[in-house]
Amino acid sequence: MAKKRNSTKKNAAKKPPSKNRILPTEGAVVEAAPPGGGMYALRETIESIVIAFVLAFLFRTFEAEAFVIPTGSMSPALQGQHKDVDCTECGYRFRTTASSEGEDHRRMRHDPRTLEVVLGVCPMCRQTMAMRPDLPTGKPPFINLTEIEKQTSYPGDRILVNKYSYQNHDPERWDVVVFKFPGNGEMNYIKRLVGLPDETLQIYQGDIFIRGNAATSDEESSRKANFQIERKPADKVLTMLQSVHDTDYEPSTLYNAGWPLRWQADGDDHWQVDAKAGEQAVALSYHILPKTDADKPSTAWLRYHHYLPQNQDWNVARRFAESGKHVGLSKEQWTSEIRPELISDFNPYNAHVLRGQLQRGSWLLDSSQLGVEWVSDLALRCELDVKKTAGAVLLDLVEAGRHFTCRIDLSSGEASLSIEGADEYQPTAMTPLKKVGSYELLFANIDDQLLLWVDGSLINFQDTIYSEAEIGSREDLLPRTSPSDLGDLAPAGVGSEGAELSISRLEVLRDIYYIAVDQHDPKIHSQWSGQVYFTDYLAPDDTKTLENGTHLQILNQPHDLFRDPSTWARFSTRRQRIFPIKNDQLFVMGDNSPASQDCRLWASANQDSSHPGGSYLDRRLLIGKAVCVFWPHSWGGISVLPGFPNFRDMRLVR
Repeated sequence: MAKKRNSTKKNAAKKPPSKNRILPTEGAVVEAAPPGGGMYALRETIESIVIAFVLAFLFRTFEAEAFVIPTGSMSPALQGQHKDVDCTECGYRFRTTASSEGEDHRRMRHDPRTLEVVLGVCPMCRQTMAMRPDLPTGKPPFINLTEIEKQTSYPGDRILVNKYSYQNHDPERWDVVVFKFPGNGEMNYIKRLVGLPDETLQIYQGDIFIRGNAATSDEESSRKANFQIERKPADKVLTMLQSVHDTDYEPSTLYNAGWPLRWQADGDDHWQVDAKAGEQAVALSYHILPKTDADKPSTAWLRYHHYLPQNQDWNVARRFAESGKHVGLSKEQWTSEIRPELISDFNPYNAHVLRGQLQRGSWLLDSSQLGVEWVSDLALRCELDVKKTAGAVLLDLVEAGRHFTCRIDLSSGEASLSIEGADEYQPTAMTPLKKVGSYELLFANIDDQLLLWVDGSLINFQDTIYSEAEIGSREDLLPRTSPSDLGDLAPAGVGSEGAELSISRLEVLRDIYYIAVDQHDPKIHSQWSGQVYFTDYLAPDDTKTLENGTHLQILNQPHDLFRDPSTWARFSTRRQRIFPIKNDQLFVMGDNSPASQDCRLWASANQDSSHPGGSYLDRRLLIGKAVCVFWPHSWGGISVLPGFPNFRDMRLVR
């Protein structure tokens, strides 16, 4: 029996949120209205007709219902209303929110143009990119309006939900579920299921920890109870990884002006870096020949340095592109100030500026929109060409100053894993890397477990989990660096041990970081556009002396926390949040943790209809399991077929 498309309307605009409340539509799934009239409305109409026919056939095979996601609480796995753009500097495709431009906001009394998203930030090159050519006067020099076109706002992903998925079996952790919002039965939400009935959930250092409810409910005792980290299955890891840097998108504008490449050889090694600046991006490749000056070859390393250009760096680079010389600041002076920094939880979906902000003279993004948490769970992907079956290739990831390494012997194909300081941790497995040829490798250190994929296939090591006994207490999990080892300031590396290799592409990725917060946190605030930002550390002007005698310094700038090692003691103040889950209750959160209205923040006070009753979801409110994104927005350039879908974005929801 076919089910008609959900027609629930958002109602958050009826009552503005108080200062410490979060817009209740964040995470909702609704039927999205077309963002504009004219050809756009015609295209949406045609799409809807085509979709209706597609669904008619689908509903003959299984019971399902179609929803549209208006907000970005599940980004990047699922997109709400957004702008889908290609960076004008490096060419990287990214999405930024456009949920403020939704139909409900248009009905508000003030000028709806003030809610237009006009600036976004590329996650690769970090340029602040204009989304409209008609910006107000007073544009700062780091904004480039050359060849800028008006960026379309697209509706959120259309998803199919299997409504009968949980009639025959219980929901599983990490499922993406749709449910009735407890504070408003007419509103549907979509989140990821992370907590199950009869357990206590802890959020700490970006990860999920679980213990049974048999332990005491006393808060202090709960903090000391034996919580166990919940590890995501390998297929979920792949879905939830987010790109930090990709060598296919090194911007030529920065490189031509003298900005350093992020991947560099350690010391006087034999790696050769071939770089050729193109119109947008630098074409990069890396080569190495085996050393012949020693009986036992040492390891030659390429290492990643997280160099992030700031607005002033783009000013320098663009002036150089215009004049061919450095103006006011020499190249040596400019590059001497460049420092690597820690990897944060930056998500381009959250980094935006509205037209109304520009009209008030504010062209800068809030620092919290650029990432506020240190992310230590990382992955490394590379495209490798093996020239000879001799020597070894090594993949290395750093967490809290400790090296986690995968070594692959190219003569036998055997891979071995190791952790610095944990001599008994020695998992091994066989891989296909025993022949000359090209391979794609992905090595990940996620949720206290090492994982390796070769050409998309997971390598079976039997058991690659490690424990606190092997790496030390989680309370001591702090970024570290030294003059002899940059540590977390160079958190990924590729090594050659007597091998002949070439690398055509390198990519650093990060895991999702769940922020430890609850509805009582006084530092939460919500913007009128619906985005939510908060930090997991003490405020920059908070100072205290820790139990070990370390005195926390005042931060002159929030950004200093990621590049000044003297401030890293602040990471020891990361909070834990504990949530008991009773029988027939669940705990759900959004993948886009800084911008998600989820169980962490659901208040227990029954003050109005937006309060759902507590930090839990009643199982009876489940609608079903999200199955797939079935009709992504059209290719904008195909005017003859306005309803033609973007097939490359069709995907299963994992």
